[in-house]
Amino acid sequence: IDTLNVGPFYGLSLGEFSSGGRIAVECSPLLVAEIDTKGSFGKIDGRFPHWVTPYEGERFSLIYYVTSGSVEPQTTAIFAPPPDVA
Repeated sequence: IDTLNVGPFYGLSLGEFSSGGRIAVECSPLLVAEIDTKGSFGKIDGRFPHWVTPYEGERFSLIYYVTSGSVEPQTTAIFAPPPDVA
């Protein structure tokens, strides 16, 4: 859990990997969602428990997050995919 984050983060994974490597997020005690960030950004609230699922190969992550400013309320663990940018 990213306790210093003040809101959701954007994550992107790159590399030559397969068989997983998604960001798993506990949406509730009985529901875990897996977000595929391979080659595209996903928006996740890191203040919920989260981890990377097992994978094979080499994987790199770029995570963009904010740790100062106004705190956004925790409303949901995952968000709809960001719109395509033309």
